[in-house]
Amino acid sequence: MSELFSNSIFFFENNFEDMRIRDITELFRNEVNAEANFISDTENRSRKGGNMSASQLATNWICIATAGETVDKRAIEEQWLLDAAELYDPSLYTALLWPEHSRNFGNMGEVLELKAERDDEGILRLYARLCPGLSLLQANANGQLLFLSPEFTPDGNFRNTGKTYLEGLAVTDSPAGVSTTRLRFSRTKGKRIGPYKPLAFDEVREFKKEKGMSKTAKKGWRHFFSIEEPEATAEQETSQPDALQALAEALDAIDKRVSAIETRLGEAEEAVSDVQEDVDTVKEVVDTEDFARLVGNLPELVKNFSKLNSKVTQLPDKKFSKGKKGFNFL
Repeated sequence: MSELFSNSIFFFENNFEDMRIRDITELFRNEVNAEANFISDTENRSRKGGNMSASQLATNWICIATAGETVDKRAIEEQWLLDAAELYDPSLYTALLWPEHSRNFGNMGEVLELKAERDDEGILRLYARLCPGLSLLQANANGQLLFLSPEFTPDGNFRNTGKTYLEGLAVTDSPAGVSTTRLRFSRTKGKRIGPYKPLAFDEVREFKKEKGMSKTAKKGWRHFFSIEEPEATAEQETSQPDALQALAEALDAIDKRVSAIETRLGEAEEAVSDVQEDVDTVKEVVDTEDFARLVGNLPELVKNFSKLNSKVTQLPDKKFSKGKKGFNFL
């Protein structure tokens, strides 16, 4: 298997000259090595402990039992499911995964947690989170052991508690219970997983904005996925500098206008301040008693001035007339 991967990598490295493709093959090589280490580590742990659940995988919540009548006319009681969810403690007693209820070939994983919930129709269901072993992953990938069948305490009295415990869980192709979740695993170490969906690059297109990606990287990806290079026109190349220049000039003009407005505002504020000082001075004078007395005497002064004007002696005309009229003396 490793030889096949090596040949594939050799093919990539020698048939694509672009440096970005070499980066892709390097990532591919790292993924292959990680997968190989994962499989080797799992196999070693299985040989040492005999427990195939060393994959450290954890599923999401999977329905393992539904209250009610089974396919073979037996009945799963609601109380069994409630008791199992309440009592289950893997540190006290771990329920293991057994192929077709058989103990002859070793277990294929373990049950991590249990919970009981009702669905929209009010039917009680028992859910479990599993830690599958490598052998179960391989069987599941081959389309085998796809369903679950719980093994409850036979007499319903686990350790004299009077309650039912989940003592085991079979992986089988012929479950008696209904509405159990079909198992689908993905080998992803250290992560919680659920049902997978296929990944297919049936349509590849380029994003309009590729932030953080260099021109070399873009070229490599376009070549790898057969994406045509975009044609850059002369108009596009020259329009950007022109637009930037126009924007810079407009910003400069706006800055000058703002500076002029600020200057005018400063001058206006100074003028207003000076006028306010003069107004305050006049107000102080007007409010005095002397000014009030002066205003009161103003009509009398005007009257006296008019009388004085009527008594003023008329001055002679500067032009001498030819007549015999004499001068008016004082």
